[in-house]
Amino acid sequence: MATTKIWPVSSDLGYTIRYIVNPQKTQDGKLVSGLNLSADAHDSKGMYQDMLCTKKRFGKTGGRLGYHMEQSFKPGETTPELAHQIGLEFARQLFGDDFQVVVSTHVDKEHIHNHFIVNSVSFVDGHKYHEPNKEYYNRIRNLSDQLCKKYSLSVIEQPKQGRYKSYPEQHHEEQPAHPTVHNLIYEDIDRAIAFSKNLDEFYQTLRDMGYRVKRDGKYPAIAPEGRKFFRLYKFAKGYTEEDIQTRICQRLTKRSPEKTGTGSGFSAEARLGQVGLATTYYGGWRSEREYYRTAARFQRYFLRRYYRGTLWQVYVQYRYVLRAVQRERYPNYPSVDLRRELRKLNRYSQQAVILAKNRIDTVEQLQQHIDDVDHQVHIINKEKWYLKRDVSKADPGEKEVLEQRIIELEQAAKPLTREKFLCRDILKKSSQVEYQVGREKEEAARDYFKERGRSI
Repeated sequence: MATTKIWPVSSDLGYTIRYIVNPQKTQDGKLVSGLNLSADAHDSKGMYQDMLCTKKRFGKTGGRLGYHMEQSFKPGETTPELAHQIGLEFARQLFGDDFQVVVSTHVDKEHIHNHFIVNSVSFVDGHKYHEPNKEYYNRIRNLSDQLCKKYSLSVIEQPKQGRYKSYPEQHHEEQPAHPTVHNLIYEDIDRAIAFSKNLDEFYQTLRDMGYRVKRDGKYPAIAPEGRKFFRLYKFAKGYTEEDIQTRICQRLTKRSPEKTGTGSGFSAEARLGQVGLATTYYGGWRSEREYYRTAARFQRYFLRRYYRGTLWQVYVQYRYVLRAVQRERYPNYPSVDLRRELRKLNRYSQQAVILAKNRIDTVEQLQQHIDDVDHQVHIINKEKWYLKRDVSKADPGEKEVLEQRIIELEQAAKPLTREKFLCRDILKKSSQVEYQVGREKEEAARDYFKERGRSI
């Protein structure tokens, strides 16, 4: 049974080579070999110079210098000589035609294991080595298993699923605390699918949203406003071109559009979403009427009270100022970068609600509120810890009740954890917010009195 790992070497390739050829770990260098290297296997400096010469010959001395791979065997299952022989075959089949490799077998631990240092630059044509994570599982791990079977060694029948997920997959499955570019692109793709009958309409909808679309190359790609192109085949499951086409077909067969009196095939709410007027972007304002009523109240309040007040009043004013800016820019469909900023504005709105609801006027009161919320979260987590301990000892019927209680506690802790995060963010940025509110108010007051021929 052999397990494999691989990771890049970005600095001091020479030190890494010296480490794996250590005589104390390789039976005085007997278990060291080099592939496509002119230097002697015992000369670590010479092997490093061979790799460096290859890099200089093709002008690729920067970036990732090499790759370090490890192949570990089950204790007592193989001899050092057989492990080294397997390692040499493994390296020849993977890299022998293109790359320089140092192979060594370490016997200093209970489990015998092979080390491989691979030059990142090919000695044949100078191309750099790249091993996508999906290919790692399909190629490296499978080859290692084949060699183990060849020499009658055991293999892992049910290997663990790879923990690695691509950047878009990580930020699609779990909603991150801060919006990412991929998340926002996925939202736009979901919206475009909802209003498309085929791929041509889908891409046209994206163009209407401000995207650039490139379909003439090998891989279709889209680019949000002000951003580079993203190839669809690299997106998470459900967002490649094939998956998008499948989702459009499923929507047409399983879901009939709701007819309205306007003659359109979609409801008024859906049409608002299509042009970018989704109510989620209004943050705390539940309707347009509520927004204008709040704006009018603020104007009257602002003229009567020019100087800044307590902490929660500052945030309420800041909320209004930012919402005014947001509304001015909102009629056009917001770009990816603009929507990231709008999400920040919505966070400020939530913070203003917390401060106003709890009547937090000073930084000291804010810190006390954070401590109170933190104490509530601690009590919930403590109870949850005891329940998880009891689950393993409980009967099947009682176990189900305990697990349900754990779920309820987790749901109860989520809003408190979010509130604690928002309050800590206020504590960190309160001085900055106060300064920005003061500047906006001073400019607004200056413009107001300037129109009336007076000075402050």
